[in-house]
Amino acid sequence: MIKLELDDSRRLTGKGLLWDLPGAIIDVFVHGIDKTKVVDCWQKHVDKLLAAVNWSHEKTIHRIFEDGVSLALSAPFDALYAATEINEAAWTLTCEELLGHSNDTEHLCNVLVNSLIQLIDDEVNPPLLELINKAESLKMPWLVDDDEFSLGFGKTVEVWPVDKLPKIADVQWDKYQAVPVAMITGTNGKSTSVRLTSSIIKEAGKTCGVTSTDFIRVGDTIIDKGDYSGPGGARTLLRNKEVEVALLEVARGGILRRGLPIPRVDVAMVTNVAEDHLGQYGINTLRALTATKFVVAKAVTEAGTLVLNADDGESVVYGCDIDKTKCWFSCSQNNPVLVEHLSKGGAVCYVRDGQMVYQDKSGSTDIVAVNDVPMTFNGAAVHNIQNALGAIGVGKSLGISDKDIAAGLGDFRSDAADNPGRGNVFKIKGATVVMDFAHNEHSMSAIVATTNNMPSKRKWMMLSAGGDRSDEDISVMTEAAMVMKPDQLMSAELHAYLRGRAVGSIPTLMANIAKKHGLTDDAIHTKDSPFEAAKFIIDNLQEGDLALLLVLSEREEIVELIEQHL
Repeated sequence: MIKLELDDSRRLTGKGLLWDLPGAIIDVFVHGIDKTKVVDCWQKHVDKLLAAVNWSHEKTIHRIFEDGVSLALSAPFDALYAATEINEAAWTLTCEELLGHSNDTEHLCNVLVNSLIQLIDDEVNPPLLELINKAESLKMPWLVDDDEFSLGFGKTVEVWPVDKLPKIADVQWDKYQAVPVAMITGTNGKSTSVRLTSSIIKEAGKTCGVTSTDFIRVGDTIIDKGDYSGPGGARTLLRNKEVEVALLEVARGGILRRGLPIPRVDVAMVTNVAEDHLGQYGINTLRALTATKFVVAKAVTEAGTLVLNADDGESVVYGCDIDKTKCWFSCSQNNPVLVEHLSKGGAVCYVRDGQMVYQDKSGSTDIVAVNDVPMTFNGAAVHNIQNALGAIGVGKSLGISDKDIAAGLGDFRSDAADNPGRGNVFKIKGATVVMDFAHNEHSMSAIVATTNNMPSKRKWMMLSAGGDRSDEDISVMTEAAMVMKPDQLMSAELHAYLRGRAVGSIPTLMANIAKKHGLTDDAIHTKDSPFEAAKFIIDNLQEGDLALLLVLSEREEIVELIEQHL
């Protein structure tokens, strides 16, 4: 039986996985029929529609994945909504033909064309397109959304409503300037890396703007809270006149949904790549996820730098072949990728005799001692040593001095103020409480390795997971958590993130795995929320205990609870 299902339809506004053109894309699930036949049928219909609306010069591309296909077409930047309608119309015609619902797709096509032409006429904005094309020809920084168009970043930015745009001849083009921009992505550590690097920028006397999965911040002021790891957050930040340097956290979802937020950056960093969020937007394998993360490399200018983790296998396999100026980092000076890169005159960061070192063809420099970077917990947090090395690579690539880099790393605290929810350590009743955001196998293994380097008489763990995770993902993450060998396990229900799962199903799954690791029923507890689970643990802490709280929601409430006991 043939099954054709439209999963998602969206605009592409920046450089992405398939290509670098603006346009529209759909992801479809395909079963019971050769996927190439589906692509050929869609191609026939989309070509016909593009010709009918006088867009014959536009291009198409597709990507076949395990259980479906992604189908995309390019389009003028001022008609991307219409482009999504064209793509969906082509898909409708494809389904009608392949499923045998209609023998007369020609009539349906004619009906669709009339509405598509009207949509294009309603949307097009020739002055906007002229400004974008002119800015691109000058490599001038620009941003656009549904309501506004802007030129320049930071203090030189100027913004106009899209329906009240200036004439090209009236624009003083040479007044608009960019600010240094770095994009940071990866499966784990990207929020920490953005915040850590912002501490370095602050030491250099620059007002640093940050977007992340938690907030938008300019200097020390949080201007909005929420997940701003996509293009919307980047636009808000880069249009802020106080921003002198911008650090953009770029997440997998934003790259796949819209593409990169801006076309050119001075630095891009990939912290690492591990299995996470597979099964969305046709990204079903680790290799496909790696390719998605590495889209940030497309934005690195000829004079820019790509900073990569030589301790991460996926980054090594994928990154070595990318033709960009690179700075590799590793905890080991003898990492073969670093050795080879150095032999070619490249830049690297590594640890030598307890010092974090930067080295390029001009020689090596000790930047800061590992033990002088608080977030490494005197070397116990290996993942934060890597984050610090990456931040050194970004800082050096942005031209920050060694002194300011060292000061920024030394001033950054792994607490609820500097790095909320990531490796925060508190002392309560003579016990140690660690709060972290670990939510997949890779990040769980990192934080568990850190806590296993900490002394304890008794260990507590609070664990939870979102309902959009598969049973396998939750099981693997729980297995990684059990390496801590907790004496007491608290599983917390995330009611707001059940995603259709039954209440109690995730805690039951976690409990079954915990029992395999020797925990008894009286050592396994379930609470109705992370706050209730954290409160139970804190109320029962004794001197010498170690508690690891994996907090995925209600973080601010839990921090407030902890602070009441400090």
